[in-house]
Amino acid sequence: MKKIVFVIVCFFLYFPVFAQTDDTQIEDIKTNEKQINNTKIVNPALKLDFPLFDLPYQIEAMNTVGHGFFSSYANPSMAQSLALSLNIVTSYNFGLKCFYDNVNMNERLKYFIYVGATALGAFVFQYMPGAEGWMHEEYHRSIMTRFGVNSFNAMNLFPIGAATVPVESIKDEDLIRMKEKAPIDMTRMYEAGIEGQYLLVSRLQRDNFFYNQQLLNEIGYWQSVLNSHLYVLYSADPSSFLFQSLKNDDGTESSRDFAGSDFTAWVYSLFRPNEPYDDRGSNPENGEVKRYISPDDLTDDELRYLKLQGYLQALNYLSPMMLGIRSIPLGDSGFYGNFAMRHYLTSFGYDISAQVYLKKSPFNMVFTYHSYVNYQNYFPAIEVELIDYPFNINKFAMFLSPRILIGMQPKDQVFKISSPDFLGLLGLRVDFMAHKNIFPYLDFTVKTKGWVAGNEYLDANASVKLGVSFRF
Repeated sequence: MKKIVFVIVCFFLYFPVFAQTDDTQIEDIKTNEKQINNTKIVNPALKLDFPLFDLPYQIEAMNTVGHGFFSSYANPSMAQSLALSLNIVTSYNFGLKCFYDNVNMNERLKYFIYVGATALGAFVFQYMPGAEGWMHEEYHRSIMTRFGVNSFNAMNLFPIGAATVPVESIKDEDLIRMKEKAPIDMTRMYEAGIEGQYLLVSRLQRDNFFYNQQLLNEIGYWQSVLNSHLYVLYSADPSSFLFQSLKNDDGTESSRDFAGSDFTAWVYSLFRPNEPYDDRGSNPENGEVKRYISPDDLTDDELRYLKLQGYLQALNYLSPMMLGIRSIPLGDSGFYGNFAMRHYLTSFGYDISAQVYLKKSPFNMVFTYHSYVNYQNYFPAIEVELIDYPFNINKFAMFLSPRILIGMQPKDQVFKISSPDFLGLLGLRVDFMAHKNIFPYLDFTVKTKGWVAGNEYLDANASVKLGVSFRF
């Protein structure tokens, strides 16, 4: 990916600190406690997940890296890289909130430090190993890994302020083989980075809502959404500084990025699934396969479709949570709600989804309506989740988080087709209470073939994750 970093700080300096807790939210915190086996479990102000094992993905990662099972951690799964990035962002913002809530000093100065440090963190997280920019690249790499294509994430070098940061050390012959073996997965590979960024925003918003964390995540939301939106927009403009900043596609094979601009490569692959990778031509400087696609290489139809995605990206701003409205009381019902719109690029086109969050102790619920769209056809789906429902078996205490997704997507993930395939997913995460702060968990998911955000598999798959969650 070629990074475009825009940090919007001044906009927030004119708003009240979002982390201020109003009387309604304080009452919500008091009443939204759960009790398991006579142990009162308060919503975590800080929740850290560590998915230690993710199978079968890690078996594929082990085979790709080739140095035993523990080498699989060099190529983390989508769930593992998302969890690490989420932990870093949440821990940092939690620490700043502790500073703001507990340090006695001039209020204006403290406010300036709080907001400024949060904005600085949002900027650094675009380059810091383990954080958001790193996760973006790992989402690309996780798709490559499934098909035996190894690579190096240059974010591991902490390239602070760099205009371009590649996923490198990739052989042309591996990309040729991947395109021949899995052309639809290769299309998904190009959009996977931005998919991870929007999942990170979704998880941060969800945790702030359900757990009443009151963390100042909003600057990070804007950083991520604006960065992603402009990246898609500028990918359709050959005169943009995005293409001016790209290194010419004439470096050594190992130093070149896998794509150049993610989204010109994505739309090129989307419209040309059957074109062999090496048919795109060669670089006259070195005779190697041309990797970087510019808007000038696109047909009018391809460019129009890419521009449409840039406009649709504006949907990702549509949520009260983007403006610090974290919880909305629904009259005297005892329910609180919120909502968010999402626009994801996919292996077959795009997904426009509307998410509704509802909570009333002990129920935390997410309802999502998906509109999957390929070239000219629409395929609907609905998704329902229940998060952290307390459940006891004698003295054995746990939280249950079931998930179900039912709908349709284009048959075989084909871009230009009207025939549907059934899409189904069943998931269940069980967090076992070993201590009031320590929850080992098992997360099982089974799905039909189809694209699901944050799941590496387009074919039918059953996956299991084992990990531990710390809640404070």
